[in-house]
Amino acid sequence: MKKYWYKTAMLVIALGAFTACSDDDEPTIPKGPIAPVNGAYVINTGNWGENNGTIQWYDRDLKTISADLFAAANGAGIGDAQDLCIYGTKIYITCSSSAKIEVVDRKDFARIKTLNLKDESEKSIQPRYMTATGGNVYFTSYDGTVSRLDTTNLSITGKIEIGDHPETLTSANGKLYVNLSNYNNDGTGKYVAVVDIATFKKTKNIEVLLNPYDVCTTGEDGKVYFISCGDFRGNPVQTLQCIDPQTDQVTEICPASKIAIKNNKIYLIYAEYYEDAAPKSISVYDMNTKQTTRFANYSDFSNPGNIVVDPATGDVIIIDQPFSALNDIYVYGSDGVLKKKLETGYYTTNMRFVTE
Repeated sequence: MKKYWYKTAMLVIALGAFTACSDDDEPTIPKGPIAPVNGAYVINTGNWGENNGTIQWYDRDLKTISADLFAAANGAGIGDAQDLCIYGTKIYITCSSSAKIEVVDRKDFARIKTLNLKDESEKSIQPRYMTATGGNVYFTSYDGTVSRLDTTNLSITGKIEIGDHPETLTSANGKLYVNLSNYNNDGTGKYVAVVDIATFKKTKNIEVLLNPYDVCTTGEDGKVYFISCGDFRGNPVQTLQCIDPQTDQVTEICPASKIAIKNNKIYLIYAEYYEDAAPKSISVYDMNTKQTTRFANYSDFSNPGNIVVDPATGDVIIIDQPFSALNDIYVYGSDGVLKKKLETGYYTTNMRFVTE
């Protein structure tokens, strides 16, 4: 694996100065190759309609953020960037507004192929989120489908109707679990669809709370964790739920808007925006004791938009999304002590850590 990362390391160094800001000091530019797997890709979707999405590299050891990897390797920006999936020797990036998937080489981020997505009537398809398993990348699209992309020949080998406004998905126990959001707010967007991976056929819908949206992940215990957002007026409140893939039974856990899971702890952001909503909070839920405690002060941020955990160190990273401005990430230890604040791109939505 290291040989795939040497050129990526050199690419990041060649980008020149690293952009960062901190309450106490400035990062230094590294003088040698970056450790090949010590970090994460930062997904900056970009401001709406401005096509200023970027992909950056977060170095966990140096606590630095690179310039745009995609533009440096390919001579032009990516447009918008919705989701990123690391699988094998390639990286896949969905671009919803641009109706495409960019496939880049993991060793140097150079473009391998652009998949421009259209349906049978030549209408553009907006891809959303991805998950990978068994030699395939599966992605949702706003035409109500899940598609299967062969990672060897980079061709779409299957496509199934799944339901209205499919969003995030994950795999567990030989199945795909797909959030069906349905933004029409007509009460029908209350299902997680289940797909048998072996046959690539939808088997059923699991009824959940209204509007499961952009959180759906497989935890360390093999269970599926997802959040329903309700109607954004408290009906219901945003709620973390869990599906046992052995039985497909659903359990409600606690109020949450965004989550990250590590070592039987769920780090969560909870923020409702309707009148008389519960106080906004950033906390940690202990899966053993079922107790929730404060992790950070919500008021210390402009607009907390996501929370992620470094799988190697346990560091907790809060993404702050001030509107129409460059965003920031705040790196905390698992003890809640701030280690670093770093500036990222426009509308930073997620981070994907390299775990191999």
